[in-house]
Amino acid sequence: MRDLNIFRLINKIEKSIINNSLQKFSSEVVSFFIKNDSRFYISISDEQAENKFPVIYLVSYDKSKILEERLQFENIHSAGIYFGFIKKGVLHISLEGADFMRNHQILPDSNKITINEKGEKSILYGNDILKSVITNIPSNLKKNSLLAVINQNNEIIAIARAEIDYSSFNNLKLNQKIARNLVDRGYYLRKKQ
Repeated sequence: MRDLNIFRLINKIEKSIINNSLQKFSSEVVSFFIKNDSRFYISISDEQAENKFPVIYLVSYDKSKILEERLQFENIHSAGIYFGFIKKGVLHISLEGADFMRNHQILPDSNKITINEKGEKSILYGNDILKSVITNIPSNLKKNSLLAVINQNNEIIAIARAEIDYSSFNNLKLNQKIARNLVDRGYYLRKKQ
């Protein structure tokens, strides 16, 4: 069996995938990373090669200089902020990546929904987001938008994909699904160890 462990700066194709995925949030997100000269690195190991999901890390420019020096002499598996993974030509943002964007005020309000305490418990068990748990929803919500799901403590607890446009929100029953839960903070507790 081969011993595959690659950790390197992304190439042009991977950069295009990441930029296209981030563009779905807004052009401001892409320009932020360009302006701040942020570096994306890719990690591929035996385990990830089996699943075909290369992992993406975000490293600041100043830290990437140190990292590049260390890569010449060391076998590194990860560095920086876990930003997501690439699957089928799309970057799937991690919770840490969404937190980073929100903390740098580049996550648009149109990509945020707020839920109540009952909804938080449900989502942390891996359930989808129902209308009954929504406390705040953007008026310009579009179907298939990626959403940061925020609890009452202003914490991102999940990433979801909108299944409706805002225009149909008021016509839905309370038990109808608003968004599909893609990943949530409860996943780490539920996954097999």
